[in-house]
Amino acid sequence: MLSKAPHCGEKWRKYSIDMDTLSQNSAPTEPLLEQRERELLKDAQTHVYQVENGCQLNAYCFNPPNHSVDEPKPAIIFFHGGLWDVSMPTQFAPHCMHFASRGMVAITVEYRIGPKHNASPVDAFEDAQMAMLWMRHNHASLGIDPERIVAVGAASGAHMALSLAMQPEVLEVEGYNPRPQAVIALSALVNTTRKGIESGRFPDLKTATKLSPSSHIRRRLVPSLFLHGKSDTIVPFEQVQKFTKVMKRKKNACELIDFEAANHSFFNFNVSAKHFEIVLNSMDAFVSDLGYIEPMEYL
Repeated sequence: MLSKAPHCGEKWRKYSIDMDTLSQNSAPTEPLLEQRERELLKDAQTHVYQVENGCQLNAYCFNPPNHSVDEPKPAIIFFHGGLWDVSMPTQFAPHCMHFASRGMVAITVEYRIGPKHNASPVDAFEDAQMAMLWMRHNHASLGIDPERIVAVGAASGAHMALSLAMQPEVLEVEGYNPRPQAVIALSALVNTTRKGIESGRFPDLKTATKLSPSSHIRRRLVPSLFLHGKSDTIVPFEQVQKFTKVMKRKKNACELIDFEAANHSFFNFNVSAKHFEIVLNSMDAFVSDLGYIEPMEYL
């Protein structure tokens, strides 16, 4: 169980109680949502990683206990889901808490979304690149090892994390690039071509195809872990299954863990405690296999 990890105990149990309390209303009011946001991010340091057309985008950093910038730590960055429609950086706050307790700098970020910023997935991917570039450019002050960064995303966020690793051309600034050393993708949107889904959210089909991870499977990609529900009604499981098979055929280190009868949001803390724990254990084991954290006992 996760309680075997060094950080767990009173803080984790208190977090669980807080989440239960905040989840009792089936239709949260705006003040309750604001309270939930404050509660989930209260232990994070807030940084502005980009200002675009007057829009301030924040990165919320959860640091390991007694973190010293003189001892750089591996980092893990999270891009939330929502199909580019909803801003919810708190989606991965529980995961950030876990990985911070395991000795990593864990960061969850905001990015531009359609309804709020009149933005497209192209803008969101630019934000993902800028967030990674910000991390690398400021690695010394953040106490991050710039050569040990894992990108994690859910649905549209997974599309962004995969794009960081797979797009042939990415932004480079002052010698820094935004490519992660590994990717974890949950309920991943992997195909935005005509044969996939959500291509209509892009400026045109050509752009959707160009930015589709499925268009850029090749050899020598970074290690990746996919976790997906077999009953996902938003991103069909078969698309991810096919994607990972092709990735393996190209000799990439790529694993898929499927969840029977699980739908799109199965990995969230407040959806299924059982699935949440399995997902977190699987992510932890993947990062441990990279050599970024020490192995732990998984029950």
